[in-house]
Amino acid sequence: MSDIPPSRRRVDPDWLRPEALIAGRLLVIGLAVAAAMWLVLQVQFIATAVVLGFAEVALLWPLARGLRARRVPAVLAALLCVLLFLAFFAGLLIFVITEVVDSWPRMVDAITGSVNEINEWLEGGPFGMDTQSVQDLLDELESRLGDVLGDVTSAAVGGLSLVGNFVTVILIATFFAIFALTSGDKLWQQFVGVLQPEHRSPADAAFRASMRTAGNWFYASTITGLVDGVLIGVGMLILDVPLAVPIGALTFLMAYIPLVGATLAGAVAVLVALFSGGFTTALWALVIVVIVQQIEGNVLSPLLMSRALNFHPVVTLILTTAAAAAFGLIGLFLAVPVTGAIAAAVLAWKRTARAQQLSANAPPQEGEPSPMP
Repeated sequence: MSDIPPSRRRVDPDWLRPEALIAGRLLVIGLAVAAAMWLVLQVQFIATAVVLGFAEVALLWPLARGLRARRVPAVLAALLCVLLFLAFFAGLLIFVITEVVDSWPRMVDAITGSVNEINEWLEGGPFGMDTQSVQDLLDELESRLGDVLGDVTSAAVGGLSLVGNFVTVILIATFFAIFALTSGDKLWQQFVGVLQPEHRSPADAAFRASMRTAGNWFYASTITGLVDGVLIGVGMLILDVPLAVPIGALTFLMAYIPLVGATLAGAVAVLVALFSGGFTTALWALVIVVIVQQIEGNVLSPLLMSRALNFHPVVTLILTTAAAAAFGLIGLFLAVPVTGAIAAAVLAWKRTARAQQLSANAPPQEGEPSPMP
């Protein structure tokens, strides 16, 4: 028994208990997320290869399953799918990267020239604004953009280790995809069989939901990027804007960066049109960009992204910014699909587990024996 009188005993305020519980859970979740990010950073090389391989399997599994249903051997079906995938994307990426890198100096000149024209208009226009700070920012931007090509060139000449690491990641992802498409379903069934009986169905549903979500996201991003790149490139060609093909290639590449990619690519197109053809051409380029993005947002995205997990724009911005700061360029591209796959897996697990619980608690139908002894 305590010697402290009941009137003097300290009583915890009730209004702090829910907040303390929430704060404790957030702290545990934050520590778990930080530990997971630290672990991924330690094995970033392998983690990148596994994520790319997982994405490749998610894209190619429907095709491989269709070939196997037509009695094509599993190994042959996997090899055909992976070779077709590599041939398509290798050719596409080589074209995009070549066009962007070759035209980068002219694109930088066009962008900085357009900003110079805007700066001169602001200074000599009816308002007579002091644009010294804008000019200083422009000089810094031009210096930074000009250094990018030099960094890429020096990396291509002397950075053999970087190229070797990239090739190694692609090879690991490719072999991962081949083995997963060949016998990944059997391996997964063996893994599920080791789990507790009540966890088998939720785990299987979570895995299939993550695969489906990742595959749908990459598929939708590729299609929308191709459509946007072709339409904007053709529009720039009609307006007789130089660098039309590189602008279309850049638009396709930026489609894999959610929310900000399309905006940045459209801004580049308008600035190049402004520098090369004046205000009228830039206005028509802006109209084309807005129309294409409206087609994407109102037609393509509802059709293609409906099967993928969409995030609120604020959440998407936070995800891409944080992933880019932590993992660099790879994080910028893979933040949303990886997070979407994890979220889809969690939702599928909870949904399946809840359905199992409801089924177990449901009363037996007439004529069926009771599950209780």
